[in-house]
Amino acid sequence: MTTDARPKELTWVKRVRVPGVASSDTVRRLAPVPTPRERLVAALADRPRTVAQLAQAFGLSQPTMLEQVRRALRDGLIAEVEVAEGEKRFPAERYYATAVPVVRQPDRDLLETACRGLAEDVATALAKNWGDLHAAFELTHLAREGWTFDDLWPYLHETMSRRVLERVGGVEDARRAPPHGLAWVEDMVDDIDEFDISANAGSPHIEEAMA
Repeated sequence: MTTDARPKELTWVKRVRVPGVASSDTVRRLAPVPTPRERLVAALADRPRTVAQLAQAFGLSQPTMLEQVRRALRDGLIAEVEVAEGEKRFPAERYYATAVPVVRQPDRDLLETACRGLAEDVATALAKNWGDLHAAFELTHLAREGWTFDDLWPYLHETMSRRVLERVGGVEDARRAPPHGLAWVEDMVDDIDEFDISANAGSPHIEEAMA
């Protein structure tokens, strides 16, 4: 077995199965039964699909699958997309894909390397001013009322992040992201012995990058 033979799954708060990849025993070991929305996004992570293709993958009737697709469209979770005419079996077919980016492993390596360097600079600046931040907190009414620095940290973190974005300019505020997440991030499962991959080798793991 090669190191590339890894199963694909989706982390959407909890781990879920991608249709036709892992065995039912694997799913029970990994996580609670996924919701239809979770399974739908997982199935569209690699390529656009039609309602008929999704229904076949899930073993559902097309009317049932269509209702799930309509709900996901309404919530902005997925979107209708155009595909090449040569890929269609019928001219009137409609294809759907995830409405947020899927960051593939090569791109993830590049982007996270750049982010890592920037994070080091931010960590250095934060450590340099950490004492001043704590000192400012100790002077507040909140500290005298019994609140701790950790209690206030989410507010402080949000305030610093917002002001950084204001200084940079032209950067989308992550707080405006849809509730279903920012992007899908491709990852590889390390412990391949836990999965049944006899039918599908070389599949990536997908996890959601949340705000």
